[in-house]
Amino acid sequence: GAAPTPIATGKKFKFLFVGGTIARKGADLLLETYLATFRRSDDVCLVIKDFGGKSAYQGQTLSERIRQAQSDPNTPEIVYLDQELPERELAGLYTACDCLVHPYRGEGFGLPVLEAMGCALPVICTGGGSTDDFATDEFVHRIPASREFLGNEVSGLKLDHRGWWLSPDPEALCLALRQAVE
Repeated sequence: GAAPTPIATGKKFKFLFVGGTIARKGADLLLETYLATFRRSDDVCLVIKDFGGKSAYQGQTLSERIRQAQSDPNTPEIVYLDQELPERELAGLYTACDCLVHPYRGEGFGLPVLEAMGCALPVICTGGGSTDDFATDEFVHRIPASREFLGNEVSGLKLDHRGWWLSPDPEALCLALRQAVE
């Protein structure tokens, strides 16, 4: 029931990503797949609501890569939001868009997936991870993923065993994006 938050686009179909634009959240995979899948002439827009760029993820976000893509006249449209939004406006992003895409490599829970489902928004997300507890095939389109081993250290922190994260299939993500628009 949230009123749609106005989004500065004239494009009809709007994909939404909500979360920190860090590797673990898969924003880089989404951005590169989106750029390879669509053109400026396509009636699509990717809305990226970035979190943590001024705090926990400072210096780790994709903000510069996103701005580069936005400045290229041949790339499909991207709306990048990195400012804080009141809860009502954040909820309105879900109701203003057509599909949440969350191709994460590692998630503790995946709150944006649940929030999107709560707003009756179609969801594309990684299969085989934490969201499997509530985002089953009957409710979301799950992207197949395999385990990718990372070694014994992540971001300079030592692990007590060999770490891994999920590696979502980029071809399956591309197909899911196309099918969502169709």
